[in-house]
Amino acid sequence: MGEEITIEDGGKRVIDSNGNEIGIVMDVEDGTAYVDPSEEIGGELKTRLGWGRDTESRYPLRNDAIGEVTDEEIRLREEY
Repeated sequence: MGEEITIEDGGKRVIDSNGNEIGIVMDVEDGTAYVDPSEEIGGELKTRLGWGRDTESRYPLRNDAIGEVTDEEIRLREEY
Protein backbone atom coordinates (compact mmCIF):
# COMPACT_ATOMS: atom_id res chain seq x y z
CA MET A 1 0.00 0.00 0.00
CA GLY A 2 1.23 3.49 -0.81
CA GLU A 3 1.62 6.55 1.37
CA GLU A 4 -1.38 8.04 3.12
CA ILE A 5 -2.65 11.25 1.52
CA THR A 6 -3.98 14.10 3.64
CA ILE A 7 -5.66 17.42 2.89
CA GLU A 8 -2.24 19.09 3.33
CA ASP A 9 -1.09 17.33 0.14
CA GLY A 10 -3.42 19.48 -1.98
CA GLY A 11 -1.52 21.61 -4.49
CA LYS A 12 1.51 19.31 -4.64
CA ARG A 13 3.04 18.27 -7.93
CA VAL A 14 2.72 14.60 -8.90
CA ILE A 15 5.97 13.28 -10.35
CA ASP A 16 6.68 10.00 -12.17
CA SER A 17 9.71 7.86 -11.35
CA ASN A 18 11.76 9.75 -13.98
CA GLY A 19 11.10 13.13 -12.39
CA ASN A 20 8.54 14.28 -14.97
CA GLU A 21 5.55 16.22 -13.69
CA ILE A 22 2.32 14.41 -14.54
CA GLY A 23 -0.08 16.75 -12.76
CA ILE A 24 -1.12 18.71 -9.68
CA VAL A 25 -3.21 17.52 -6.74
CA MET A 26 -6.38 19.60 -6.96
CA ASP A 27 -8.30 18.05 -4.08
CA VAL A 28 -8.12 15.33 -1.44
CA GLU A 29 -11.25 13.42 -0.45
CA ASP A 30 -11.31 10.51 2.02
CA GLY A 31 -7.56 9.94 1.65
CA THR A 32 -7.60 9.99 -2.17
CA ALA A 33 -5.74 12.65 -4.15
CA TYR A 34 -7.52 13.97 -7.24
CA VAL A 35 -5.08 15.10 -9.90
CA ASP A 36 -5.40 17.62 -12.72
CA PRO A 37 -3.16 15.88 -15.28
CA SER A 38 -0.54 17.62 -17.36
CA GLU A 39 -1.44 17.75 -21.04
CA GLU A 40 1.88 16.12 -21.90
CA ILE A 41 1.30 12.76 -20.21
CA GLY A 42 0.71 9.89 -22.58
CA GLY A 43 -2.14 7.46 -22.83
CA GLU A 44 0.00 4.58 -21.60
CA LEU A 45 0.62 6.23 -18.22
CA LYS A 46 -3.04 7.21 -17.93
CA THR A 47 -4.00 3.58 -18.59
CA ARG A 48 -1.58 2.26 -15.93
CA LEU A 49 -3.07 4.73 -13.45
CA GLY A 50 -6.60 3.69 -14.43
CA TRP A 51 -7.42 7.18 -15.75
CA GLY A 52 -8.78 6.12 -19.13
CA ARG A 53 -8.60 8.13 -22.32
CA ASP A 54 -11.28 10.73 -21.74
CA THR A 55 -10.65 14.37 -20.92
CA GLU A 56 -11.87 14.67 -17.35
CA SER A 57 -10.48 17.61 -15.42
CA ARG A 58 -9.33 15.53 -12.44
CA TYR A 59 -8.58 11.89 -11.81
CA PRO A 60 -8.20 9.87 -8.60
CA LEU A 61 -4.64 8.81 -7.85
CA ARG A 62 -4.58 5.24 -6.60
CA ASN A 63 -2.73 4.99 -3.30
CA ASP A 64 -0.88 1.87 -4.49
CA ALA A 65 0.73 3.99 -7.25
CA ILE A 66 2.34 6.34 -4.72
CA GLY A 67 5.94 5.66 -3.78
CA GLU A 68 6.77 8.69 -1.66
CA VAL A 69 5.16 11.86 -0.36
CA THR A 70 7.50 14.75 0.43
CA ASP A 71 6.90 18.34 1.50
CA GLU A 72 7.05 19.39 -2.15
CA GLU A 73 5.63 16.54 -4.24
CA ILE A 74 4.07 13.12 -4.57
CA ARG A 75 6.34 10.70 -6.42
CA LEU A 76 4.94 7.62 -8.16
CA ARG A 77 6.38 4.16 -7.66
CA GLU A 78 9.04 2.94 -10.10
CA GLU A 79 6.63 0.83 -12.19
CA TYR A 80 4.56 3.90 -13.03
